[in-house]
Parts: sequence; structure tokens; C-alpha cells
Amino acid sequence: MNLSHLEAVLYYDKVTVKGIADISLSDRSCAFRSDFVPILHFGSQVTIVTKINGIPFLKVMGEVYLSSKRFLRAQPITLALFKNAERLCEVPVNVDALKVSKGLLKSRKSTDCTIVAASAKNMTLTGDVFPEHGDSTVELTIHEPMFFEPTTVKLKYSNDGMLFGKSGRRARYVYKIVKIEKRDYGEYMRFIRSCTIERLAKSLK
Repeated sequence: MNLSHLEAVLYYDKVTVKGIADISLSDRSCAFRSDFVPILHFGSQVTIVTKINGIPFLKVMGEVYLSSKRFLRAQPITLALFKNAERLCEVPVNVDALKVSKGLLKSRKSTDCTIVAASAKNMTLTGDVFPEHGDSTVELTIHEPMFFEPTTVKLKYSNDGMLFGKSGRRARYVYKIVKIEKRDYGEYMRFIRSCTIERLAKSLK
């Protein structure tokens, strides 16, 4: 999760300043930069709202540790994820799935594969998931922990989707989600949100 060079807005009392924020989870700190930053007393409470493509992402709350005319550092910080911010995230996961073959219905078979990353639009897969000749779609059956019940998701591969490797179990392939039931998609997004919050919480310990 890249938390560097994020569009941000600093809030203090009635002061609002636009700038750029860099969040360090290991240091529990947030550095805020702008052409003008109000010089604040050590220990002052500030809120910094970060955005991605103009959409609110993380709310950062913390105490002023350093302050100058163009730079402010808040430390320690706490984080809160905005509503629907999970649509901006990609999380590493390790979820087993079954790829359903495209043979005749009676002879259809399933092969194991693994989902190693998930986002609102894509899934990254490993295993026997290289697109079949002339067909760039795959159908997966996915269950816990991503879904409570076995769920079917249809994906489509794009030619530039491979991250590394040409073949074999270790190669990773990025597929776009093209068909999933609305209720199942809501469950999928709740899973991504939960993973994002868990990662942030662990990093801030």
C-alpha cells in the first residue's frame, strides 16, 4: 500500500491548508508539505485528510511533532478509513479458488489456483490460470475467507496483465472482474475493507 505523496488537506481549528502528505506506518507519523503551513505549537492536535484521485481515503489524526512554514510532522498518529475508501485499495491476500474448465457441462473439471491480490476491479492469480488460446476469460469458484458461501466470479485477462514470469505456478496474472452478483460484490468489497483495516492496524502497533 503506497502511502507516499498523497493529495491532502490539513485541518487545525479554523485553518485549512492543501498540500501533500507522506504517511509512515513504521514511525506512526505523517509529514505534510505545502507552500504555506501554519506554525503550530508542539503537541497541537491536527487532522489531515488524504485523497486519491480527489476521493477521501485516510483520515489522519495526531499531535504536532515538528512545524515550520512549509512542513509539519504529526506523530504519533491514528488512522481512520473513509467510507468506500476500499475501492481505492489493492490488498495482498492468500485465498484458494477453483478454476472451472470450459469443457462440456458433464465433463467440466476444476483446477486449483490462488488469489494473491484483490482490488475493486481486479484479482491477481497464480496457478494454472494462463488464458486459453482464443479465450481470455476464466470462471472461478471462490469461498472463505473472501465469501461466506462458494461464489462464482467471471474474470477477463488483458495482454498486459502478467506481472512476472511467462508460465508455471509462480507466475502472476492480473484479471479484471467482469461478472459477479451485486450481493456477492458487496461481500467482496467488505472483505477488502477488512483486510485494509487489519493491515493498517498491524502496521501501527
